[in-house]
Amino acid sequence: MAKTRNARSLTGPEYLALGEFRYQLRRFMRHMEEETRKMGANPQQYQLVLAVKGLPQDIVPTISRMAERMQLNHNSMVELVDRCEEQNLLRRTRLGADRRRVTLSIAPAGEALLRKLGVAARQELSEMGPALMDAILRLTKDARPAQDARLKPKAAKARTGALKIQPHK
Repeated sequence: MAKTRNARSLTGPEYLALGEFRYQLRRFMRHMEEETRKMGANPQQYQLVLAVKGLPQDIVPTISRMAERMQLNHNSMVELVDRCEEQNLLRRTRLGADRRRVTLSIAPAGEALLRKLGVAARQELSEMGPALMDAILRLTKDARPAQDARLKPKAAKARTGALKIQPHK
């Protein structure tokens, strides 16, 4: 849950920005759900394959890690991984003697799904991305100076594109 440092009530324009952000985000998600279904795939399965592909290289794609990334409980994630395996989208690999520890990797069918849907995602974001960004900027404009002061110099430069922010471990 978010910290309440900036606990003041939202203004009318901020509610408008929050509503617009939610609308644009949901619009993008619905578009991707529809594109996924057109390809005969399940949207949640696509989201899991994308979550595995989108992990920083130093993070191991375990079931627990993916449950956190997708905000699902562990049992639901196990069921989703089972369905992805049945569709040949993901593979499980047991780590050593501890058969409970499992990593996930993307199978060729999962890679093909990502390639096709990645194009659809980029096209949709190129169209609606500016409205999404505008809503975020309008909603966070008062919070940015306080956040910038807390950022390390390296991360502050990253916001301007000079350096990349290091992924969380």
